[in-house]
Amino acid sequence: MHGFMPIAEESRRALEIAERVALQAGELVMKGWRSVGEISRKGRFDLLTEYDLGSEQLIREHLTREFPAHRIIGEENAESGEGELVWYVDPIDGTTNFAHGHFFFAVSIALYRGSQGLAGVVHAPALGVTWKASKGAGAFRNGTPCSVSTRNQLDEAVCATGFPYDRWSNPDNNHAELALFLERARGIRRCGAASVDLCLVADGTYDIYWEQGLNAWDMCAGALLVQEAGGQLSTYDGTAADPRTGKLIASNGALHEAALHTIREARNKLLPDKP
Repeated sequence: MHGFMPIAEESRRALEIAERVALQAGELVMKGWRSVGEISRKGRFDLLTEYDLGSEQLIREHLTREFPAHRIIGEENAESGEGELVWYVDPIDGTTNFAHGHFFFAVSIALYRGSQGLAGVVHAPALGVTWKASKGAGAFRNGTPCSVSTRNQLDEAVCATGFPYDRWSNPDNNHAELALFLERARGIRRCGAASVDLCLVADGTYDIYWEQGLNAWDMCAGALLVQEAGGQLSTYDGTAADPRTGKLIASNGALHEAALHTIREARNKLLPDKP
């Protein structure tokens, strides 16, 4: 027993509400898809739209009303609330895609206690897909249970990745890792929304996903999906991943060592001083 209800019940209620809120936020952002209006910049390549702000406001209002004792950490606004239970919110993961009319963007909402995920939802409204998971209850794609792939050869794998916003000035920009995976894997995809990439590992579409320079709101929901779908998460050095920080490798498990070996080899050759 934790607090007033068992963890399983707590996670189940959190998931129900998170899914409902994510669907509402998805309806809101679809009003601006392909007719976004004014776009501002948070950095050289990092964009912001009024729909990012509106989606996060909607999500925060609902979560604060339903869970007044929880903290909320979102991409666009300051942290709010107190307590050990924390919601990580990305109102539009893949804003660049959204602003350009691309289909790959999502609303991502996750509840965590420390580094432990309790509930997570990734809703991709333009794709018509919702992934969800709660601790110990499995992962689902549009309500149907999903699981990671069983492929165990890197030359049969389809992998996904992304690149940091400072890639134009930082030599640790994932180019070395990408070059080696391009030689060894069946295919590489770069769709521009980390939460969706992680969910595509969870449902068996991708076999490996790696990226660095991500934030908690990018990773937390999708990382829980991967775990609940039977996949594996780690940092680049192979230690257990904390989805709230740092570099992340997600895989079907069978290909995790191959992914680690490829990343280590690439970084040792071209970035010998980087872990």
